[in-house]
Amino acid sequence: MHHLILPALVLGLSQMPWLLLSLHAEITTALASDPVRAALARGLPWPGVVVGHVLPPALAPLVTLVGVRLPELIVGAALVEEVFGWPGVAAAMVTSARTLDMPLLAILTVASTATVLLGSLLSDLGYLALDPRVRIDD
Repeated sequence: MHHLILPALVLGLSQMPWLLLSLHAEITTALASDPVRAALARGLPWPGVVVGHVLPPALAPLVTLVGVRLPELIVGAALVEEVFGWPGVAAAMVTSARTLDMPLLAILTVASTATVLLGSLLSDLGYLALDPRVRIDD
């Protein structure tokens, strides 16, 4: 497990600024919204206002951002595998590209694409679950 700390730290730190900037902007916007002012005017306790009126609209765009940045995370994981010398999908992809092993390269490309599409689908479903203003029309 101690060999996992540095690569995980590299991947986490590469994504952290974008996520924190987005979360800060969304929380700032949510704090200035009418539902939060109304909840505070009604005398609701601050923790209840944060959990009920600030976090759901602030986390919904964050979920979407994570889904959008998933391809970068996959490419980043590939680079981290190469830099740290881990055998994995990235090493297989680089080796297959160098040796022109097209079937393996095609499978790995399709698997990466499927992972990105699944991440986008899950982020869209998470957005629907977190933001009550978004509805699916039948």
